Amino acid sequence: MRSLGLGRGNSPSSGRQCVLIDASALSTVASGSGVGSYVRNLLASLAASSDLPVEVNALVTPEVALETGIGRRTIHRRVKFRPRAELIEHTALLPLDLLRRRSLGDVFHSPGFHAPWGVRSPWVQTLHDVIPLVFDDPALGVLRKRWERFGPRYRRADAVIAISRHAADEGIRVLGLNPRRVQVAHHGVDPAYRPGDEPPADPPYLLVVGEYSRRKGFAEAFAVIDALSEAGYPHSLKVAGRIQPWARDGLFGLRAKAGRPDRIDILDFVDDLPGLYRGATALLMTSRYEGFGLPAVEAMASGVPVIAFANSAVTEVVADGGVLVADGDVEAMAKSAKSLLDNPGLAAERRALGLQRAANFTWAESAAIHADVYRSVADQHR
Repeated sequence: MRSLGLGRGNSPSSGRQCVLIDASALSTVASGSGVGSYVRNLLASLAASSDLPVEVNALVTPEVALETGIGRRTIHRRVKFRPRAELIEHTALLPLDLLRRRSLGDVFHSPGFHAPWGVRSPWVQTLHDVIPLVFDDPALGVLRKRWERFGPRYRRADAVIAISRHAADEGIRVLGLNPRRVQVAHHGVDPAYRPGDEPPADPPYLLVVGEYSRRKGFAEAFAVIDALSEAGYPHSLKVAGRIQPWARDGLFGLRAKAGRPDRIDILDFVDDLPGLYRGATALLMTSRYEGFGLPAVEAMASGVPVIAFANSAVTEVVADGGVLVADGDVEAMAKSAKSLLDNPGLAAERRALGLQRAANFTWAESAAIHADVYRSVADQHR
């Protein structure tokens, strides 16, 4: 992306580029998801970085609190916490909201999955992943059909911000994006995820973080804890992540089929996730496909060794900060876990490497890349 001089959308009072970000996710069921976390952290980092040449306004409903320095463009929605209905309402009303609340020259940023219709340039779109189009899972059938409708809209955006190099390459390959319009901006990690002074919890546990789906590899994680139990290790497996009502039967049914269901503790949503990370002996990253893989970074930043399947963006994000094993190889993952549990020196080495790797992921750096993209897009429309 080019970073050029002042463009048509600059605020005359500040010389900064005006940006309008769709932050509607902060008042929907998506608030507790990865998209909600992304929007929240991006706004906070843009607000905190006074040296960035952008002036940010957010499209939000009245009840949403915003960081000091972020302007408000109020929108109104009637539907609450019904995912499909929320999406339909927002998709229908967003073009009208933009007509009423977008100033001439504003760069509009759509940070969610569903690329909107009826958006006029200049427009920046975030690409998280293309999972429904490439991952073989019957449960994704509805999402796949939805993606087939809105996926081509990504090509209309003036720029696409991909959250990983892998996501960028998949967008180019699957969606036909112009490579010159794609910029990678990795997620950062919240400062709350940091090492603690206390030793791992007793009784000890391994950790899996994420909402249940076939893609997340919970069956493989359960098989790893079965193998450790059979080998005489005392560790349990804690599973943290919001459980959607439609996923409950599948998740608990899967646990019931495990060799040692008594060693699997399903926690649902956890308020103190940083504390849960710090108490873990290791994180198992058993997901079979990720657009980024934030739990791996959160664990590394917490000083917790990561053992992950080498696939998709996980390989890119973990790199030399954790242990990567062949995708889907439960035996290799269990063997790597045993090595860490048997060798305190190796575990300490892995913790140090993880901390070094996690230091590469900051929201300040991500915000700076976003700001550069906003300015470049504005300059294209001078």
